[in-house]
Amino acid sequence: MKNLISIILLILIFFNYSKFVKSKNCKIAVLLSGDFSDLGYNYQFNEARVKAESILKLSDFSLYYKNLDESEELSEASFKDAIAQGANLIVVASSGQTEMGLKYAKLYKDSDIYWIIKTSARPVDYLPKVAVLDFNTDRAHFTLGYFAGKMSKTGVVGFVSPGAYIASNGNAFYLGAKEARSNITFVTTFTGSWFNPEVAYKAAEMLISNGADFLGMSQDDMSVQKAVIDSGSLGLGVTGYPTRLIYGSANIGLSYITDWTDVFVKYASHVINDTWPDSDYYKTSLNPGGSLLFDEYSYLVPQSIRDLVNNEIEILKNDDFNPFRCNPMYIDLGYKLDVNGCISYNEFEKNQQVLKGDKYSKTISFGTYTIPIEFVDYSSSMKLGITITSSICIFLCIISIIIVLVFRTARIIKSASPAFLFLILMGCILIFIGCIIFSQSPNEGTCRARVWLLSIGYTIFLGSLLVKNWRIWLLFDNPKLKKRSITNWKLYPWVAGILAADVLILAFWQGLGNIRSESRIGIDSLTKYQYTNVCSSNDQGSIALYILLVFHGIKLLVACFISFKIKVVDIDEFNESKPIASSVYIITFCLFIVIPLMVSPQSVTSQVTTICVCAIVTTLISIILLFGSKFYKMITQGAALNQTFASSSKSSSFSQSLEKKKTGEEDDSESSEENGKKAIVVTQQSVLAHFSSDTEDDENETQQIDEEKDEQIAGSNEDIIQPEENIEENNVSVIQSKRLSNQLNGEVEIDSNNL
Repeated sequence: MKNLISIILLILIFFNYSKFVKSKNCKIAVLLSGDFSDLGYNYQFNEARVKAESILKLSDFSLYYKNLDESEELSEASFKDAIAQGANLIVVASSGQTEMGLKYAKLYKDSDIYWIIKTSARPVDYLPKVAVLDFNTDRAHFTLGYFAGKMSKTGVVGFVSPGAYIASNGNAFYLGAKEARSNITFVTTFTGSWFNPEVAYKAAEMLISNGADFLGMSQDDMSVQKAVIDSGSLGLGVTGYPTRLIYGSANIGLSYITDWTDVFVKYASHVINDTWPDSDYYKTSLNPGGSLLFDEYSYLVPQSIRDLVNNEIEILKNDDFNPFRCNPMYIDLGYKLDVNGCISYNEFEKNQQVLKGDKYSKTISFGTYTIPIEFVDYSSSMKLGITITSSICIFLCIISIIIVLVFRTARIIKSASPAFLFLILMGCILIFIGCIIFSQSPNEGTCRARVWLLSIGYTIFLGSLLVKNWRIWLLFDNPKLKKRSITNWKLYPWVAGILAADVLILAFWQGLGNIRSESRIGIDSLTKYQYTNVCSSNDQGSIALYILLVFHGIKLLVACFISFKIKVVDIDEFNESKPIASSVYIITFCLFIVIPLMVSPQSVTSQVTTICVCAIVTTLISIILLFGSKFYKMITQGAALNQTFASSSKSSSFSQSLEKKKTGEEDDSESSEENGKKAIVVTQQSVLAHFSSDTEDDENETQQIDEEKDEQIAGSNEDIIQPEENIEENNVSVIQSKRLSNQLNGEVEIDSNNL
């Protein structure tokens, strides 16, 4: 008994040892036509690789190679790498790699490497380690066509495929739709590639525009169905993935699913157990284990249609029933039917012609679809927004010009020099016009005009503001009361000089910069089938633009300096330091946004939008700051036409001068007090300055002011007794006020001896 037990144990040990010795590891390599992230054909193959590795607990990690259809060099390198890394089960999942797979299978037929190659027929050479994978989706496409025919509301269905070389799928879809509806219209087109989402989507849109509301396809991605869903119809899952998990049951009517896990596990087990079946042939089917099955229906599909489709699926499980190969329309393509009224399977697969239809239905083939190159302009909302906003700002400037002209004799307007206010507003109008042109489609004219208008507009705006306030500074920062004649006509050349410098730089930019409009692709979010126009220049043009920016930056610095200098002017009508400082600050802040945009890679639309918005905002705020306060005072305090203005205090330079004089005479004043103070009658009107027109000459002006002063002193009902030092201070204010009053209006300086 013990001997018998020992013999049995030895037999079991020997058997298990033999089995262990014979078993070996399996390292899988999958070669894909596209990316496994397509959630379609390539995804399902890669998913099967991962599942098989997990189920069989393979110790060697499997390999995958993607996008092999892109180039033959990539495909060749992938085969070599898979073999070099020790893969002994190589799955060629792409029809485009079939020939290369058979070549390497023949080259390594004596090696311990096994192959699963996607093809429809056995190779000519005897390759026992090659298993043929006949991926036949004709039954699935026929079923989806039947479903589409039943669901179609327009009576038009279509099909998108890579090319005529796989017309079998489209014909199967059409015959399924025709069985559901005999008078169906079938439209089809080719993309020229298994994976080209952009072309596939546009091709689908073209078929939809021709009436199709359901589309079948042989593409590796869901772009075609995405176009169908976007059009408001139900999509079909035709990539082998349960597409409803992506787009939802409300958008996907029905999907077929490919599950390759059983295939991978089956053949990997053969490799491990060394039980590989010679020259095996695997063909997909709707039967259990055939790798093809259907997902659940959308809840929008009526139950009656579900029942009809389910019944059709049960019939198609019979592999001898081939309605997609058995139809008299194949005779029109030059084929002969057998006794069963069918063409052979090989003829069906190799056929590259779309069925022509019959007297009840028709087919329309649009051939290979090519996406037309599309021009993409700036968004209409951006152009409309900038144009409307700029137009409103121009209207406000025109209203402001009218107000300045009508109320040019008002005290607040006259003190600000109406001529220069007019120039400032004209510069602002040019800026707004430049923004409108900047937002339009670039061409050679607009590329030049927009820079010219913006630059000249800012130059007139800032130049006029600088020059008129420079005069304020010179007149008030005058402690020695020197005679200074600064009329408007003496200031205009300064504005013209600043403008000439700007024009010179712009001329250099245009003359040497080769300013042009170029069509470009691949920028911003454009696809390779879209282009847009952009303004461009050479290196000299870029240098000129940087010089132009420096030029405008210098003007801003000068504006800051003058704003600082005139802040001590305590006559409100002349003190514009705060509005100038605020305007300069805003413009400078925006420049720190615009300049980086010019030198950094940004969206062209974003650049244009940012530049226009900055220009509009800075200019509009400057107008509000410079003119809003003036108009507000005119409304609340009255226009004060042809009236004088007064000041109750002095600017700092005058005060400092008088303070020094007071200090030197302090001792003398004590002795003077003993003899009594001299009372002098002075009216408040003696510190007033009168504004007159530019047409009056120097002599008449001087005489008018003297006579007015005497009348005001004589007619005053409220006299003020002031010490001598206050008389001198008031005389300073009289001189400065009259001097500024005359020169702001283009008149010759009044000598202080005449006052």
